[in-house]
Amino acid sequence: MQSNGSSLSLSLSLSLSLSLSLSLSLSGLKMRICGAATSSAYSTASNSLQVFVSSSFSTPAKTKFLPSLSRFSVKRSIFSSQTRPHSTVIKPSMNLLNKLGFGSGRSSENYDSAIPQGPDYDIPAPGQQFAQFGAGCFWGVELVFQRVPGVSKTEVGYTQGLVHNPSYEDVCAGTTNHSEVIRVQYDPKQCSFENLLDTFWTKHDPTTPNRQGNDVGTQYRSGIYYYTPEQEKAARESLEQQEKQLGRKIVTEILPAKTFYRAEEYHQQYLEKGGRFGFKQSAAKGCNDPIRCYG
Repeated sequence: MQSNGSSLSLSLSLSLSLSLSLSLSLSGLKMRICGAATSSAYSTASNSLQVFVSSSFSTPAKTKFLPSLSRFSVKRSIFSSQTRPHSTVIKPSMNLLNKLGFGSGRSSENYDSAIPQGPDYDIPAPGQQFAQFGAGCFWGVELVFQRVPGVSKTEVGYTQGLVHNPSYEDVCAGTTNHSEVIRVQYDPKQCSFENLLDTFWTKHDPTTPNRQGNDVGTQYRSGIYYYTPEQEKAARESLEQQEKQLGRKIVTEILPAKTFYRAEEYHQQYLEKGGRFGFKQSAAKGCNDPIRCYG
């Protein structure tokens, strides 16, 4: 009986040991499987992040179009009725990319907080004055003013926004509140500010808010940005006269000129230089050739 009892006890112990060993083996296998799965998931997530970041910069660009700018019957736009795609704009997801350290190189704080902009402290050449106008895409608007006798210099850029030194992509994203503008340097002895206002009114539609033809966005808003009280007075009086002539509400904003951020060199005298396709257009004083806007 003792022998049988010992055998039973030994058999039971062996069974328990085998069961425990099997349990530990299964646990180890489970841990190895889980570990491998976790490693695989991490690798997949890392690859997904890499793919996301890469694809964010290779997203097919959207094409925007410059308008004909012939809006109302009492005035004839100098732009031809045929419009062509004139630029490509890549709009990455700025918040996420900036937090990841990618994007335009500006910190995400620039996009989350307003930065008050001071006046335009740039100084015109001796005997010259500045004027700023927003009238849609600045390519065509610049060529309009280049042709005005008495205008000695033109530059395109961004103003009236919330971000310091924005890029073209920043402005086109519609989050900076900047306007595409033309800064004109002119000789008041040869060309009065009133003459510039006449050119401004006749070359765009001042009745459409945040839009010129197919170009839609706050950067395309109509605006006169004055440097002196005399310019402000002339601008407001001129606006009243235009409203009476048109019989429609004009949405042009009239504000003090603020910091002017010169646009990338690529955009300067764009149509005169021929643009992307090399079709040069005359900037000769007094030229009345139709202006064709293309990318």
